[in-house]
Amino acid sequence: MHENRTVQTKNGDSIILRPALVTEAEDLLNAFKEILPTSPYILSTVESAATKTVETQVKWITAANEDPRSALIIAEHQGRIVGITNMAAFKDSKRSHRAGLGMSVHHDYRGRGLGEALLRRLIEVAQTLEGLRFLELNVMSANKVAHRLYLKLGFKQIGYQELAYRQPDGTFTDDICMCLDLTARP
Repeated sequence: MHENRTVQTKNGDSIILRPALVTEAEDLLNAFKEILPTSPYILSTVESAATKTVETQVKWITAANEDPRSALIIAEHQGRIVGITNMAAFKDSKRSHRAGLGMSVHHDYRGRGLGEALLRRLIEVAQTLEGLRFLELNVMSANKVAHRLYLKLGFKQIGYQELAYRQPDGTFTDDICMCLDLTARP
């Protein structure tokens, strides 16, 4: 398990980046319910969050904490979960050198550098995992801010699929597949 890290946002908030605890499963679920209504660019929806329970969150946190090739990192500000990032290496032998990741930041904390701090921390953790070579993600093409962040941190665009996601308003968004080679980083 990795240690806690404190970072400063652009507006001076002190944010603690740390592993999620099983005891905060309900807080994590509530954080998702706050984040999702203002997050059109992540796959989870308000409707899908309504099907989640504290028990499903306990299982998710437990699995991430017990799997030596996974991580679930939360950003905490004044006792409140304001950001989440996670990664999990693929289990099969042909893809075990790769891990998928996800990230979300509460709308009140966007534009302050928190997403970058979370992702940098996740990359640091990933670099310590034996046998892991690549971090990969998918980002909706309309999510320009996230796409720029991923490029800034060294992710390369490796694929593109048109009309991959249908938004609630009926419009379509393309999918950008991105990958970071962990061995190419200092």
